[in-house]
Amino acid sequence: MLPPYAFIDYSAFNFPLAQLITPMNTPAEIDISGLRCYDKIVDDVTYSVPRGITRETRGRVWIVRVLKNKKILVSARFTDLRFGGTRRALDAAIIHLIHSGHAWMRDDVLQLSESATAHWRKRSGAGLCAVAYVPKKGPGRGETFFLSTYKRVASGRGMGKLRSKLVEVLENAYEVEEGVAVIPYSAQKKIRQEVDQLFESEKFQAFLEAGRRKADQIAVNQYVETINRLN
Repeated sequence: MLPPYAFIDYSAFNFPLAQLITPMNTPAEIDISGLRCYDKIVDDVTYSVPRGITRETRGRVWIVRVLKNKKILVSARFTDLRFGGTRRALDAAIIHLIHSGHAWMRDDVLQLSESATAHWRKRSGAGLCAVAYVPKKGPGRGETFFLSTYKRVASGRGMGKLRSKLVEVLENAYEVEEGVAVIPYSAQKKIRQEVDQLFESEKFQAFLEAGRRKADQIAVNQYVETINRLN
């Protein structure tokens, strides 16, 4: 059974529905700069589409669908016909995704190198954790690295270990990208410098802030679940 917010409630849009039904060439006014997006070409026009929204060509419809732990959290369809064009239908889909509270944020993922990334993930028994992923060349899954729990990072006690883990991840990425088993000293030194610079960067601070938001969200969800069980 889907949660109440998974269904479309146009009254929550805070503006008349007719405002969406405007010509396709109307510039989008929705700020998606903080969302993780991909490019999708529809009728020779490239759209920046947030993750969680897909395009069904045959039905000319944008589909908002969010799955977590194999459970459907959000599911809605926005047809071009109903909203007066592809652009307007996409705008409505984006609004619905944002209002659901399940949009993927750009800061949730930290780019470590051309291939390696880090993100936050809730792990059973450990709570919210930072993990990194290094894809392998060719088919198949790459390698996932545990970095630290959010609690240790937030307390400041785990920063030294986190730094060592990030060095390990980047060294692994170097081995995969260069196809070598032994990393030259010059490359090792450069990797350590890059990690030091990363710790001082705005994107790293944004990543930590994303972890704080996720930790707060998990705490709220756990509180609500506890209250529901008592009722």
